[in-house]
Amino acid sequence: MLSWLGETLPEDLMRLIRLLIGTVIVFALVLIGGFFLIPGEKIAQMAADEISRRTGRDVQIGGAARVTFWPELGITADGLKIANAPWSENGPMFQAKSVTIGVDAAALLKREVRIRALTAQAPEILLERNRQGVGNWEVTLNGASGSAAQDAAAPAGTARPTPITLDRAEVTGASVYFIDAQAGTEISQRNFDLVLAYPDDGGAADVDLTLRPAGDPVRLRGVVSDVAGLAGGDISPLSLTVEMPGAKGKFDGRASLTPEVQGALSLTASDTGRMLAALGQADPGLSPGLGRDLAVAGDITLTRDNRLALREGTLSSGKNSARVAADLALGGDRPRLTAQLTAGALDLTALSSDAAPAQAGAAQVGWSTAPIDASALGALDGEISLSAPSVALGATTLGTTRVLVTLDRARAVATLREVQAFGGVLTGEFVANNRNGLSVGGDLTASGIKLKQALSELAGITRFTGDASARVKFLGSGQSVAAIMNSLSGDGGIETGRGTIEGLDLDRLFRGGDPTGGTTIFDATTANFAIAQGVLSNSDLLMKLAGIEARGEGRVDLGKQMIDYLFTPVSLKARDGRGLALPVLIRGPWAKPRISVDVEKAIELNAAEEKKELENRVREKVKAKVESELGITQQEGESAEDALRRKLEDEAKKGLLKLLNR
Repeated sequence: MLSWLGETLPEDLMRLIRLLIGTVIVFALVLIGGFFLIPGEKIAQMAADEISRRTGRDVQIGGAARVTFWPELGITADGLKIANAPWSENGPMFQAKSVTIGVDAAALLKREVRIRALTAQAPEILLERNRQGVGNWEVTLNGASGSAAQDAAAPAGTARPTPITLDRAEVTGASVYFIDAQAGTEISQRNFDLVLAYPDDGGAADVDLTLRPAGDPVRLRGVVSDVAGLAGGDISPLSLTVEMPGAKGKFDGRASLTPEVQGALSLTASDTGRMLAALGQADPGLSPGLGRDLAVAGDITLTRDNRLALREGTLSSGKNSARVAADLALGGDRPRLTAQLTAGALDLTALSSDAAPAQAGAAQVGWSTAPIDASALGALDGEISLSAPSVALGATTLGTTRVLVTLDRARAVATLREVQAFGGVLTGEFVANNRNGLSVGGDLTASGIKLKQALSELAGITRFTGDASARVKFLGSGQSVAAIMNSLSGDGGIETGRGTIEGLDLDRLFRGGDPTGGTTIFDATTANFAIAQGVLSNSDLLMKLAGIEARGEGRVDLGKQMIDYLFTPVSLKARDGRGLALPVLIRGPWAKPRISVDVEKAIELNAAEEKKELENRVREKVKAKVESELGITQQEGESAEDALRRKLEDEAKKGLLKLLNR
């Protein structure tokens, strides 16, 4: 409701407050001056005329006016209206179904305005600013010197000779509307209640305000230490508590109506979704431990130019906690946040819990198809730095993590300054873009990675051990993990040092035994790959072992979690140094693929010389048979087929000559 206050001039806002105070005082003065002699309707009309004269705005009382003598002297006026600025066409600036004012007559005779009771039913305040920037609250109050109304309208800092107190003011069902034609915006706050007590002139006031931005009550209660100073635009000590569905909080500090705020704030939310719904905002759908439950505390400062700062802050949700320093600029198209979070050990396993199986107890097959809501990326812009000693992600746990996240128009870039993962270090960038549908991408480099840990935690593959370095660039799009994995494109490469392949014994394979169930030790591995439509392709895998060199080529379907790969180890010393290649097919689900020897490929690779020798033997036999049976002598470089053709041609020529010689 107060968001428009920062857009209006404080001096003009004070004029509006003084106008309302002056209206009440004029009613009180006219009442005490004439209640013995004049009926209530006449008193109300006299007060209305006096307010019109002082403000230049027409004041009307559309209903009955009644004078009361007990329990205090007072008047009730129905249908009170204060006209709007002449340039407005949107109705009265102020109107109320009923207004009741009760005063202490004895105090008023001593030039003290002691208002016993002030009630207003369903008041409506319409604030407007036209295209020229003029507000309808800009009213010049006129009146005789020394009047209580003029005293109330005196500039901030001017002495007030007439003490004013208020035992209890109660406003129910109130509405405030703000129309800014210059900015093209409209803001409203409807159906709020206010109870105010200001029993001692110059003392503190008790405030009880209930707002209903979206229907559910949001209640603020507290004490304003310097009411006169606050109404005059000064800063006053202030203590407030807030209660709303799903949350409660407390503030102790200082504030002004400009607005300016400085002090200690604490907020505890058991359900941020309910809290935001009560404030008229969408539920971001945060998980427990990741913002659904939330506790915030620290020193806050709000300046006149709508900049909010948090210092010595603490933030906690579930098991997660962090120290926070933040600055939030509220102007512009979107809020801009600059924050530094120094966290303890973070537990983010709830991020992966959304991909629950369709049936309770059923195993999850494939990637999750649950929709991803990335709308939070567009909530604000800014830079957020995070450091933590460890981050649990469910599938894996990261070590020391230092990340800088930059947000710009629904696009987040996470720069990995240092992320210890899988026994090594990750660096690079990860991008999530929700400007036109969700897409994710990255340019990452890994060094010192433990293969078994990485492949086991990421893909369920446990056969490989050793240290690796890798690089990968990728891009995917879609509204679920499954859609993203099936759309991936990119490229990368991997290099390893000494390691093992468990479940595959190449030595046993070359001896003619079953290759499964053993272990192969390799010295180094290199490979490059490309990714298109979720399928990773590789054609240059090279693995060096003792006396063995292995090459590989094939495809890994990242979207369907399937593998179709040909791995061909060559025993370099076998067959008197000619080598022996035994290609191995790896096919099926990558968590449990089927491994078998490709016999046809093995024959093709290893029997090339024998095949050529056999072909030569067949040719020699054919040649000998042709020469003996047909009397054909095969000339050098001539095939058997050519020799036979030559023999037939010669015989045909001889027959033709015999025919011609007859």
